[in-house]
Parts: sequence; structure tokens; C-alpha cells
Amino acid sequence: MSLPRVLLLGCLLLVPLLAGCQVGEDDRLTIVYPTATTERTGGQTLRITLSLADNDGQPVDGAMVQADLQLPDGSVLTTLDCVDKGQGHYLADYVTLPLRGAGGEWRVIARATWGDGQQARAERAFKGLPSVSERLQKQYGFWIDPPNLFEYNEVHPADPHFEERIYPDGGGYVLLENNIPRGTSHLVVNLDVHWQAVSFPADEAAAIAHVRGLGAMNRHNSNPPSLVQAAQQTTFQGRPAWIITGQWEYQRSERTSSVLRPAEWLILSCPGSAWVWTIAISTNEPAYMDDLRVLRETFECPTP
Repeated sequence: MSLPRVLLLGCLLLVPLLAGCQVGEDDRLTIVYPTATTERTGGQTLRITLSLADNDGQPVDGAMVQADLQLPDGSVLTTLDCVDKGQGHYLADYVTLPLRGAGGEWRVIARATWGDGQQARAERAFKGLPSVSERLQKQYGFWIDPPNLFEYNEVHPADPHFEERIYPDGGGYVLLENNIPRGTSHLVVNLDVHWQAVSFPADEAAAIAHVRGLGAMNRHNSNPPSLVQAAQQTTFQGRPAWIITGQWEYQRSERTSSVLRPAEWLILSCPGSAWVWTIAISTNEPAYMDDLRVLRETFECPTP
């Protein structure tokens, strides 16, 4: 092959590569966060951070910058406007990854326009992990939103206060607890789910006895009978249920004294399920009980 033909072939091969660089990555626009090693779990938040420079490497202010957050299936979850923070830094609002469908490869596709029509583009992939809710549904059938949907709490499978146990008969429990430091104290929240092969309580005495048997909800003490205060018939999602109110005696370690917290136990049955289900909520700050009641309403029975 002659030299001119070699040069011609090389140019033909180079043209699409150059075109790909032109519409793909651009060194002037950089995605600072997420990084290539970022991992976010469904239900957690993400805040896209960018930097923009001109051809001489100088920061560019006043640009119009947007970022698409692309789900693993290729669809766009949201398009975010990135605010100019000065010195070439651009910041998007926080966005929460969905509880369903977060597992897989996510992409951030950012675009910037400034000056007399100059443009830049950048793209970054990061890893999404299934939410706690998805994992629980896959393993045990039920769904419930984790307490991390409120700003004061974030639950992750690696959290030392995330506990689950299966009994020999197939019953079990999942304990979701977390605490947030607040100066010299902590805000503590609990949302626990139990399922047992027992009869649905027929009366108030049976409902109270059922709750008194859930000593596993407390990691350090069984629940003394005096902590259960009242039982009331109710409905949950259109089905008969019991609400038990009382207090939960809690002791974090042998070196600390026990404290009493407000607590509620919701006892319910699920269509086609052999188990009786109990959702327990508790916190050391009573104002947050309403938040936990909202989360309790997200419970979905296993599919028969």
C-alpha cells in the first residue's frame, strides 16, 4: 500500500474518533461529584458538583449549566439546573435516588454553555445499590420505607444497628434503628417488623400478651409487662388490626442506665400470609412519633 493511501486511511479512521471526543468528554467541564467510585443506595441523596474552565484553564463564571441524572434503564430521572457558586464551581440541588430501581449503573450527563456560544459536555458513571426496602422485599416479601427518608436518620445494611433474624419455623424480625449525635445526646429512632406463626389476637388481653412476647425488639431487656399501657381495635389498610401503646425500656449497654421511650405496636394480618405481622415504632423524642407513623403506613404485605 502506498504512503498517500496509508495517510488517507489513517485520516478516515481518525475522523470519527475526533467527532466522538467533540460530543463526549470535554476537559473544560469536570464532574467533581459523583466520582467514578461513588456508591449510593436507593433512598439516599446525591448532589452533583461541577467545575468549568476555559481553554486556558481559567474558571468560567456565569455559564448556563445543566445535568441529567440517568437511571440504570437509560431513562432520565431528572434534569437539574446547576447554580453558579463562583470561581468556576457549579452546584445542583440535592436529589434522592428512588427506593425502587436504584440498583445498577447510573450516569450524570452535564452540559455547559457560555460566552459567545461556547459549549462543553461531561459524563460520569457511578454505582447505585438497591434500597433497604428492596432488599427486605426480595428476602422476606414485605415492603416498608426505611427511616432514612427523614433528614435525621439514615439506615444502611452495614449499619451496626440494622439487625435481622429468622426463626426455625420461618418467622423472624427486622430491627431498624439509628441514632444521630446531637451535642452531648443522641436522637434515636426505631422501626421494627416482626412476623410470627401465631393466631391473630381475638381480644385486648390477647393483643397485649402478643406485644409482651416481643422481647426481641429490645436488644438488652425484655419488655416488662408494666410498659404496655393500652390496646385498641383499629383497621390498617382496610383490614382488622390492633394498636398497642406504651413505653419501651431501653438500655444501650451494661454501663448505661435504662430509659423509657414512647412506643406503639401495630398488629395486623396479611392476605394469603400464615404470619401475624407486628410493626413497632419508638423514639426518644416523642415529636418524631408522627414521622414514624407516616413510615408505618408505607408497609406493603407480601404478595400471596
